[in-house]
Amino acid sequence: MGRLKEFISRRKKFEPEGHVVSGRLAEFRLMKLTRAVSGDALVLEGVRIPDPDDGGRREIDMVIATKDEIIFVEQKHWSGSFTITSEGRFFQRRKNGGTLMHKDIVAWTCRKGDLLCNLHERRVGEAAPPSRVVLVFSNKNLEWDPLPEDVPAEAYDEMGFINMVENLKKTPPNELLKETLLGFGTWDTIHLNGGKTLHGDILDYPFEKKDCTVIHSGILGILTGPKSTLSTSQKITDQSGPLVAVVGEDRSRIIPFANIAKIEFSNPRKEWG
Repeated sequence: MGRLKEFISRRKKFEPEGHVVSGRLAEFRLMKLTRAVSGDALVLEGVRIPDPDDGGRREIDMVIATKDEIIFVEQKHWSGSFTITSEGRFFQRRKNGGTLMHKDIVAWTCRKGDLLCNLHERRVGEAAPPSRVVLVFSNKNLEWDPLPEDVPAEAYDEMGFINMVENLKKTPPNELLKETLLGFGTWDTIHLNGGKTLHGDILDYPFEKKDCTVIHSGILGILTGPKSTLSTSQKITDQSGPLVAVVGEDRSRIIPFANIAKIEFSNPRKEWG
């Protein structure tokens, strides 16, 4: 690739989609509010647990663990309204007139919670404390009715959820459970030039895995040679980059450092994670 094309690739902007931004901001806000009232309870986000049935990993939006219980939280920032079908699926009517048929998010979250609790019991030889599933519908523009009595979950809006957390007996979990929970990884995060964020697994990385920011050369780079400089000191002058399995994409791909503004790696996983 010539100098001009290398320069252009470093100036290209990847704009985030509006609904993705609002959803991520809602997740950040809920986590911040939860941690503000959680006391000694352990609160984790984006907990990814191995799924022995398919060899992949499943993500739980939020886990709250105390001495007495574990709460598995699934957050949805839907708009419009929804109803629950006889099969347990969530049928959403969006504000723009479109419709979406979601999976049975209660059963799906229950299964992920069971995977976590079963793994903990196999690891330490003792059962995890009782658990429950909680749905949080954080968008004020969503119209919804209370869940049917036979649905094995609780549901709240944002402030209803925070009030529930405030009223918990917020004792810390025992050390074995805490160790299990902290042994799971989260997503690797890549921030592209322009503000778009990608989550996934960095499968191959050419350097030591350390969080970094990337600075790209300016207009003079056309004369001196365009380059991208990592805060970990490496200099990149081509279209090389990490190999990433991006969430929602069928195949892994290389994302050039030329397109990247920042990389944040997942916390290290233990052998059970």
